[in-house]
Amino acid sequence: MVKQVNMHEAKTNFSKLAQQVEAGEEVLIARDGKVIMKLSKFEEELSVPRDFSSLKGLVSPISDEEWDRMDQEFLDSIEYGELDV
Repeated sequence: MVKQVNMHEAKTNFSKLAQQVEAGEEVLIARDGKVIMKLSKFEEELSVPRDFSSLKGLVSPISDEEWDRMDQEFLDSIEYGELDV
């Protein structure tokens, strides 16, 4: 169930509204009759392991030497004004 309250009511009854949100209810907060925000229960996102096996053979790791070269190119581009930082 979604409940709508005005800003003053939300300010006055925030703890009560927080309990309702914890119980799974969504609360819409309005100013001058226009909804400006929604309070909803925070749900932690579960991290899902990513499977990159489909990329096998399509990409190859970058060597330390290649990283060093790219780092130097980047630094040079800053030093010589080719890149704004």
